[in-house]
Amino acid sequence: MYKNISSATKRLGVMPMVKHYISELKMHQIFGKHIPVKPNEKLEPAQVLCMMVLNIICASRPLYRVQEWLTDYTDGISEKDLYAAQYNDDRLGRNLDKLFEADRSSMLTEFSANAIKLHNLQTDDIHNDSTSVTFTGEYENSNKANINLARGFNKDHRPDCKQIVFGLNITSDGNVPLSFQLFDGNQTDDKTHIPNWDELRKLIEKEDFIYIADCKLCSIENLNYIHTNGGIFITLVPKNRKEVKAFHKHIQKVDVEWKDAMIVEDSRKKGKKIIYRTFEQDKTPEGYRIIWVHSSSKKDQDKKRREHAIEKSQEQLAALSKKLNKYNLKTKEQIEAAIKKACRGASSLFDIDLLEEKKITKTQLTPGRPCPTTIYKETQVISFKLEFSINDEAVANASRTNGIFPLITNSSDMPAVKNLKNTKISPTLKKGCTLQNRF
Repeated sequence: MYKNISSATKRLGVMPMVKHYISELKMHQIFGKHIPVKPNEKLEPAQVLCMMVLNIICASRPLYRVQEWLTDYTDGISEKDLYAAQYNDDRLGRNLDKLFEADRSSMLTEFSANAIKLHNLQTDDIHNDSTSVTFTGEYENSNKANINLARGFNKDHRPDCKQIVFGLNITSDGNVPLSFQLFDGNQTDDKTHIPNWDELRKLIEKEDFIYIADCKLCSIENLNYIHTNGGIFITLVPKNRKEVKAFHKHIQKVDVEWKDAMIVEDSRKKGKKIIYRTFEQDKTPEGYRIIWVHSSSKKDQDKKRREHAIEKSQEQLAALSKKLNKYNLKTKEQIEAAIKKACRGASSLFDIDLLEEKKITKTQLTPGRPCPTTIYKETQVISFKLEFSINDEAVANASRTNGIFPLITNSSDMPAVKNLKNTKISPTLKKGCTLQNRF
């Protein structure tokens, strides 16, 4: 005889793998150490928080949907005595409050130290990047010691929302997140690097690691602080620095001797290679090296960007010339401001002439037909005409700077190609920051 068999399907996914790493990092024990269990609590805070970590990594859900997600894995089928109904959003919220009130800095240090020891992570190169975490709704800062929500430069393009600044550090060895820093929402990125670097050297107990970050690191205060304290830095030099402007002028007149550095696969276009070359010139007044890099991929991007800017400016200048001498385009100052706005980013690539024409008009002041005694008032009327054309020589000179970007470092003996390779992890780091922002 056949018996009726009832069955249920439960998901497995990557949860066992994630649980393995949670166990290896001793996450449950560390949570339990810093957030003790209170009498009559059905679930340990450590257990609830570990479950939330599982959810974030496996399939990030809002708090009110964690219970629904967990139903596919648990309810006594794949996990003994573990029921999804226990992980309702109220319980999750209460345990997040407990985590907030705990010594999170010490917890993070223990997690990072365990990861470094367990996986023998190399901490010679550490990369940093920051992003803004946007908040909507009303939040109260009940404690002045907390990170404050404030309006700042929002990288989600939401200047109407408050935010906090989130900085992430990862190792170049495996791109493993090592630590993070939180700052008030109105904190500028250039002021985050010194406290972040200090925390890193405490964590890994050394100063001579290579600290790699974006161009916000490139301030004399930041660079000198790291250098005088025994650290090594690599960062980009911002476009508006005098060194960059001077080199761009130099390269428009003189051919420099580029050295082949490396060839890598383009991560965006299969089968395409990116060729990098380097060139070094004089050091900065502080004694730091500037390594000029030429990228074949960036060369193509810069060319397309300039062509688009020229085309857009042409269209706007042509439309502007038809509106002259009307409404708010009657004075020279008004028209010049409009021209500057129309060719923003490409003004040096055009020859622009604003022609002024003056006419005298007569207005009869006395009534009746004109006669020899009629009195007239003479008025000078000024009108403007716009003429413009592309300056081919300026475009050709500007094209000589395509694909070039500068790195600055205080590493005296590290080859230029090594400095370049150390910066190539940045896209992975930016993805990590974006992922953290989603949580």
